Amino acid sequence: MSTVTVISGIVVLLAALVCYAFVSQTIAQKREQRKRMLSKLKNQARGFKFMLNGCPDGFLPKELLMLIQRSLIDVTEQLSKLEPGEAVHAQELQTASSQLANAQREQGRADTQQVTLSTAQQIKDVKMSLEELHRFVFNLEGRAQLNRNQADAYRSQIKQLVLQATVDGYVLQGQTAQSSQKTKLAMHYFDLARQLMQREGHIGNYQARITQVTKILDELEQTLQEEIAAGQHVANIEEENELEDEWSKFENDSADSQWKKKQIYD
Repeated sequence: MSTVTVISGIVVLLAALVCYAFVSQTIAQKREQRKRMLSKLKNQARGFKFMLNGCPDGFLPKELLMLIQRSLIDVTEQLSKLEPGEAVHAQELQTASSQLANAQREQGRADTQQVTLSTAQQIKDVKMSLEELHRFVFNLEGRAQLNRNQADAYRSQIKQLVLQATVDGYVLQGQTAQSSQKTKLAMHYFDLARQLMQREGHIGNYQARITQVTKILDELEQTLQEEIAAGQHVANIEEENELEDEWSKFENDSADSQWKKKQIYD
């Protein structure tokens, strides 16, 4: 075998090895890219489901509801293309599409009565869902998928929902204090609810509830005066400490303060 033949064979072998390494690297990169994309899409899908499931039926305005549903459909369609053999994607796509169709049919109708949150866990879940939704809107704006006016309109709706959840929380705490015969503490919580509605809310939307809370406060004030007159109201150290703590937190607990920070996530 001549030297030229040997050298030619070695060159061909090296070229084949280089090609094999290149093809293997390309396949590995595509496999890793697909894996990352699947992970990202599944995380996004979980986020959208969390936004939807964290709020009770009828709580989200139709515009926000359909924004989340359309985004969930888009992500689920991408998952179906990347994993066509996964039946769960097709099922979830069908469910999300059906829910969007129902929301679109309801869009032209007047909004239902405001949903009141009635448990501490429900309020916590709603606030976490709204926080995710708030970040998502900023993300869409950052990617130019929403213009400033559209994003501001969504943010305004989210802010009002946070206000509503915060008011519901104060009212719930007031009711709990009232049932425990902590009159001053109950008055404090109901007063916080009223102040928040007067300061941050659209008065036309909250006037009926402001009137309702004011009536409760008047009744509690009368109860407190009766307790004092009868010598029944004794300073409760625990109650006084709770009052002091709540007043110190009040300025940081407004519906507006926690939504002024612009948070963008992918």
